[in-house]
Amino acid sequence: MSNIPMKENLQRKPTRKTMLLPVCSATAVAWMFVSYVLIGQGTLSDKSIGWFAVLLAPFVLLGSALVVRKGTRLGYMVAAIGALLPLPWIFMTESRAYENSWIAMNASWNDPDLFRYIRYFQLRVVSVALLLMTLMWAITRLLPSNWQLRSCPVNQRVWPAITITLICIVCWFATFVFPYRQPIIVDAVAPELSILHVKKDGLTFHETRITVYRDGRYYVVRNDRQLLRYSFKESAHAGVLTDDLRNKLKIVQGLPELKRTMVRSPRALGARHGEGWYTEMGSFAITAFTTENVIPPPAELLDFFSEVEKAPSIAASSDDVVRDVCLGFCYDPKAGLGYRAENQRCAYGLDGKEQCY
Repeated sequence: MSNIPMKENLQRKPTRKTMLLPVCSATAVAWMFVSYVLIGQGTLSDKSIGWFAVLLAPFVLLGSALVVRKGTRLGYMVAAIGALLPLPWIFMTESRAYENSWIAMNASWNDPDLFRYIRYFQLRVVSVALLLMTLMWAITRLLPSNWQLRSCPVNQRVWPAITITLICIVCWFATFVFPYRQPIIVDAVAPELSILHVKKDGLTFHETRITVYRDGRYYVVRNDRQLLRYSFKESAHAGVLTDDLRNKLKIVQGLPELKRTMVRSPRALGARHGEGWYTEMGSFAITAFTTENVIPPPAELLDFFSEVEKAPSIAASSDDVVRDVCLGFCYDPKAGLGYRAENQRCAYGLDGKEQCY
């Protein structure tokens, strides 16, 4: 009898574990599609290729789960095609500046449909992760069986699919999530003066913002946000400037220190313990007086801030919940000053490209 070993180009018969990825991906895409219909985004067109690709993908993946049981290359090819079908539409409907799945999870307004809105984009991210993992897994299975890594065929390993998927998700997150934004567009009157006081104590930021408008009305906003937390509470109350406060406001506006604005947006305090004062006077340029740049704030600014804090409010305070998908690391002083809308942090340049700052 011949003792020549059998060729190893036949694929090993898959187990139940090998069917897990295509089945999970099919479920995720189907769930994403149903959620999309319920929310009624209205982005897809009935005649678009993306519509048919998203609709067809779950069925192709479920079909691959059945075919792959036979251990043939056809099953892996079908799985790769099924995982690839929805990905172009998902990434074509993503924008770094606007309509961004990561930024959508920063939604903080009070709305009964907010939960479904955030859940839809969470499912988009999960669907992309599962689809990428299924695609990489299927491609790995299609590699030649004589490719060895540590005495084991490469096409029998699962970690390459998981590793590549994690790298892609991390790159997607890092590219799209900065700077901090919420999925809103604003077109409101710019304040006459904004002052932000930040005091950092370990992982906790104690922030107070005072925003003064030309009609004499002002708002005081406070929060105690923590790093590694997805959401934090923010309270606000309104008041009206007295004649004494109006005079002090004019003095503050005439301070030469407040006209030495920064070229770039200030970064969040990096030291474990620190303090910062930030101002903005309608020019979209910010001044910073922090313990890190060793520039003390003017005494007139501190006096005005303290007097406004002590002034009585004209209405009851309101409480809101602010979210940061970066767990607090995307939230910067510019966001603390109130620049949180997409059109306040991003715009299209003369070359038509998206620019965020």
